[in-house]
Order: sequence, then structure tokens, then C-alpha cells
Amino acid sequence: MEVLGFSFNAIAPLLFAVALGWFMAWHRDMSERDVGVLNKLCFRYLLSLHIFNSTLSIDYYAEFKLRLLLFTALCICAITILAWLIFTITVKEPERRCIFIVSAYRSNNIIYALPLAANLFGESGTKAAAMLVPITIILFNFLTVITMVYHSQRLNRQTEGSSLAGALRRTALDIGKNPLIIGSVLGILFSVCHIDLPVFLSNGIRSVALTSTPLSLVLLGAQIDLKKLAHNIGPVLAACMVRLVLVPGMVLPIIIGMGFRGPELGALAVVFGAPCAVGNLIMARNYKLDPAFAAQIVYLSTVLSMLTMFGIISVLRALDLF
Repeated sequence: MEVLGFSFNAIAPLLFAVALGWFMAWHRDMSERDVGVLNKLCFRYLLSLHIFNSTLSIDYYAEFKLRLLLFTALCICAITILAWLIFTITVKEPERRCIFIVSAYRSNNIIYALPLAANLFGESGTKAAAMLVPITIILFNFLTVITMVYHSQRLNRQTEGSSLAGALRRTALDIGKNPLIIGSVLGILFSVCHIDLPVFLSNGIRSVALTSTPLSLVLLGAQIDLKKLAHNIGPVLAACMVRLVLVPGMVLPIIIGMGFRGPELGALAVVFGAPCAVGNLIMARNYKLDPAFAAQIVYLSTVLSMLTMFGIISVLRALDLF
């Protein structure tokens, strides 16, 4: 019962926030326009301040985990290669194949991992999860551009200036302007250089940053539309099982065998067990690669992740690994 209670207390706050967002949208208390405006607020300001505050609190001279970062990067690349090989054989339609590949390796790390890591381990969990943010953002963006540009060109939808090299250059510029990357870099610089913020500014940033997690989860719930799943339930469910069951099932034994424990294990478990990233459907729309299918995978994986992450946390807790 202690194990189940621990797992429930970690997942339930996230589930409540997502359910509240879904209820508000269903009750028409939140329109699509509201969601768009608040999404922009979260992405540009609240989440970047949250990342800045989290990375600022890390003592990189004592807590920098190069092994953790390298392992995460290698696992993401390995999953991408495996997904590309497997789905090239099993999925015939290039637009759907692309979505399957991207959904396998790209998780909703920012919105999902940080609050869950905080629920599991408090401040130490947030630090471990925040340390992974820059590398996951960079890898997810570059790998997704490579995958989507390639499959877009296979569909003969290439337009002027949409070559892979050009897309990668634009992605590199976008990453450099990404508020989450800017927040990460500034937090790291301030921490490494021992720059102390004035008390009023530090407290102000911390209080505003605390709003990012619940609001992001509420907005995630507001975008869930289960009615659109009926026609694609089979393929969508298959993609969700790959992301939520197969990937963590493959990676977690390796993580445990490598000796990761406590907050580090929790951060990795969430990165590789979290639902599909909302960014998948945005990029699929840009490259005309079945955005509706991508959206359905994001929606269903978000709902099902409440059950699968509960199971993952329960198992790891029962094994006394954190």
C-alpha cells in the first residue's frame, strides 16, 4: 500500500490539472483562442522562468552529471535509429511513418517531466530533470526536423528553400531563440559564475515560475479531444504503446543496470516514459504530414500516460530503487 500511495501521490496532482483543463474546455469555459494565448504565455515566459530558476539552483561544480547527459543523448539517438528502421519496414505511408518515428523518441519532457520529478523528489528531482532540458530540446528539435523534412520530400511536397540543410539552419536559429534554451543558458551562467540575484527579484521569479507547471497541465488537458480518435484508434493506440510501454520497457532495465538511482533514475524514467510532445503536431502541420494523426497520438498518450507512469513508478518504488 505504501508503494501505491507513493505512486498515486506523484501522479494525482498532474491528473487533476489535466482533468480540470479538459473539463473547462468541455464546459466551454476556455476557448481555442484562450488556449492559444495562454500557451504563448507559458512557453515564452512562465516555463522559461521555471527553467531559469531550476538551473540557477544547481551547483554545477558539485552536481554536474556528464554521465547522465551523455547517457540521455545516446539513448535518444538509439531510439530514433531503431524507430526509423522498424517503422520503415512496417508502416507504408510516409506521412504516417514519420509520425510513428517522431512519437517513439520525442516525449513531452518540459510540461510533464519537471512537475512529476518535483512530486517524486522535491527540489532534488527538479534539479535532475532541469539538467536534461537543454540537451533534450536540442536533440528533439534537430532529429524531428531531419525526420520530417526527409519524409516530406519523399511525398514530393518539397518547396523552394525546404532542403534538409536549409531546414537544419533554420532549426539551429530557432533553437538559439528558444525561450527555454535562453532560460537554461542564463540559469547555468548565473550559477557557474555565482551571480546572486537581489532578494526581491529572486522571490519574484520563483513565485511567477511556480505558476508554469499547473497552467501548462491545465492547457494540455484543454486540448484533449477524444471524439476524434474513433477512425484511427488502432494505429494511434499502437503508437502510444510504443512511446509509453515499449520504449521505457527497453530503456529502464539499461538505466537500472547502469547504476542510476534516486532523482537521476526518476528524471530518466519520466523523460523516456512521458507522453508524446505537443510540438509533434505543430511541426507535422508545418510539413503537411498528417497533423490530425499526430494530434490524436498526443491526446491519447497524455491520457494513457497517467496509467503507465503510475505503473512505472510503482514498480521502481517496489524495487526500492528510489
